[in-house]
Amino acid sequence: MKPYYEDSAVTIYHGDSFDVIPALESVDAVITDPPYSSGGAFRGDRMASTSSKYVQSGTAIYRPEFAGDNRDQRSFLAWCSLWLNCARNAATPGACVACFIDWRQLPIMTDAIQCGGWTWRGVAVWSKKYGRPNPSGFSSACEFLVWGTNGAGLSRDDYPCGIVEAASPSGEAKEHIAQKPESVMNWAMRLSQPNAVVLDPFMGSGITLVAAKAMGRKAIGIEVDEQYCEIAARRLSQEVLAL
Repeated sequence: MKPYYEDSAVTIYHGDSFDVIPALESVDAVITDPPYSSGGAFRGDRMASTSSKYVQSGTAIYRPEFAGDNRDQRSFLAWCSLWLNCARNAATPGACVACFIDWRQLPIMTDAIQCGGWTWRGVAVWSKKYGRPNPSGFSSACEFLVWGTNGAGLSRDDYPCGIVEAASPSGEAKEHIAQKPESVMNWAMRLSQPNAVVLDPFMGSGITLVAAKAMGRKAIGIEVDEQYCEIAARRLSQEVLAL
């Protein structure tokens, strides 16, 4: 498949991950923020548009909807297990995997990592400082990073803390409905080795690729929505490779 965008550090593919990943090899890290298929307790809730599930009322800035966010928990487990296994087949021995997820799908993602053939190593936490108020109890102020390795894992000199605190991006800095702060992606990127080849099968607006490029990694991004490929390509063309 011909890349949608390519420079010395980043390659972007417009397409389905299941079509692109089998052609890849020598991936050292899989760091991604897949569609959560969350945002509701029932099937009808999850079938709603992503903007109605994740965007607060009164938000003035339009951001495109994103696909793949309406699976029930059984199909979400099956889908994640399949792409995680596909990614592991493209990974080097000892490669790491790290997937963001919310509280509702956290148990499913920990199972999917293992169903995909990875060795589950733990869960790290992103604290948003302030979450959506919950009249029934605690605010939803955290998301999670489920991580593991392809086999035994590699020895490392960098020991990132298992929790990071950062507010969600807002305004013009936020180009995707579910975009993570760049500081959070830089934190997640520390799980990879220096000079690693990092794969994001669901790159959205490209924030994982930005972090990889800034930290001296090479990155491969895949996105099914061409609007987001365009946004990511524009963003990456403006970034400068770290020296």
